[in-house]
Amino acid sequence: MDLVYEDKYHLHLGYYENNCDYESIAYKRQSEDVWDIFFDFEQYGLKNSTKENELTLEGIGTRIFSIHDKELNYDIGVQKFKKWLFRNKII
Repeated sequence: MDLVYEDKYHLHLGYYENNCDYESIAYKRQSEDVWDIFFDFEQYGLKNSTKENELTLEGIGTRIFSIHDKELNYDIGVQKFKKWLFRNKII
């Protein structure tokens, strides 16, 4: 199944604390209340820690997790991104 994303809906989620500057991008799936969060490992010189067959979009990055919600709250998205960075020993 190919995923299709809403052209108008995306959100940049960033972590800018402790001299760090990491950003991910959330894209809203069409016809679903799901936001997929993508991170560009290569941009930051990091090893991709996701499953080998995880969805990767050229120029965007690899899907690192999804949030099930109709509207994505920026603060909640950033909080989940920060937890992901911590769990993956990036911060």
